[in-house]
Amino acid sequence: MSTEYPDVLGDLVEARERFEVNGVHYLWALSPATVAPGETTRLRVWLQSCWDVPAEVRIRVQLPAQPPAAFTVIQERTDVPLEAAEVGEVTIPIACAATTPPGDYPITVGLSAKLENRGMYVRSKEHEGHLGKTSLRFTTGVSLATSVGIGYVAHAQAGSVLTLHVQGQPQPGAAPELIPTYLSHWTVDELALLGKARQLVNDRRLYILPQITRHALYLNFLEESRHRFQDAGLSLHLGEAVFLAKILTATVEHFMQHADLQDAILLPAYALAFRHDLQTDDPVALIARVDYARMARLAMSLSFGLLRQQLGRDPWTMEEQLAVTDLVADRVEWGGSLSAEFLYLPLLLGGLMVASEVQMPGEDLNQSLALFASARQKREADLEHNPELVTLLDRMEQQARAS
Repeated sequence: MSTEYPDVLGDLVEARERFEVNGVHYLWALSPATVAPGETTRLRVWLQSCWDVPAEVRIRVQLPAQPPAAFTVIQERTDVPLEAAEVGEVTIPIACAATTPPGDYPITVGLSAKLENRGMYVRSKEHEGHLGKTSLRFTTGVSLATSVGIGYVAHAQAGSVLTLHVQGQPQPGAAPELIPTYLSHWTVDELALLGKARQLVNDRRLYILPQITRHALYLNFLEESRHRFQDAGLSLHLGEAVFLAKILTATVEHFMQHADLQDAILLPAYALAFRHDLQTDDPVALIARVDYARMARLAMSLSFGLLRQQLGRDPWTMEEQLAVTDLVADRVEWGGSLSAEFLYLPLLLGGLMVASEVQMPGEDLNQSLALFASARQKREADLEHNPELVTLLDRMEQQARAS
């Protein structure tokens, strides 16, 4: 292999263990995996070509024979042309008839791939990556796989059987839309941006690193957070802004203190700057302002991970954690209404957990905690319907005061 292309698949979905057919990596899942009679699920297939030439993928779906006409798909075979090294996602709707009895039903899915011409591999069948052990609770959606690599292995497998659970009351309605769709997530055109960012970071690293200080990060995050959450309908109280800046700063430092992981922060930020023709002379502004939404995602993953370490369990399911993360990241990027509950869960919980680790020169932590307690009191009506969150806030505040 002459060139190793980035592992985009690992940023789209949890893919440390993945499947492979003739040089095409893939994963699939039913979404949702449980439906009521009359509802529609979707077979989602993530594809990543490892060839430097175009390929064609064929996806076959075999529905249960019994009971007759219980499930419907528009076509048994879906052909997907992929450009060289392209990464994309196929969605194939599967309708469940309103008369289908409750139960578990096998959906058999097969995949094959062929090349138009002889080609060379541009992605490995397995990769060690540099992320290693991490406190992050999840690694999808934050550009870690494409920047530093999270490690994966691809197992040769041409098909599998997925289980669709049918339960609940029938939901008759209009005929569902069954046309498959395809979304391209990455093509070779994107490689130039990443390469340009990598070259700049490598050439100027000795100039960039001294600028990324705790104080600079903290102040930029403090100001940017106020603007972002204002646009999401939340005017931050000072105590909230302080502890939000703490967890965001701690997140950047979590990576920047390790030479092998610095690119997880730097490369996506500079690639984003090149994509939008932005100035690149201020790395802190790129990280804390331009790339704020991704930093918030990373901070939420770190917060959930630290919470799991402290409690020895997840107080919320992974689906709930990802849903909250998607919601908050969407609101701080694009605006829209956001409940204060999702500021405290998990970001301000995270801020409390790193309170003693991220202190500014001259800061009185007890005074900062008093500001937080005052802000929290003003949000009491927004938080009282989530007693588990309130209990955790009490516990983390007490720990922060004792540290």
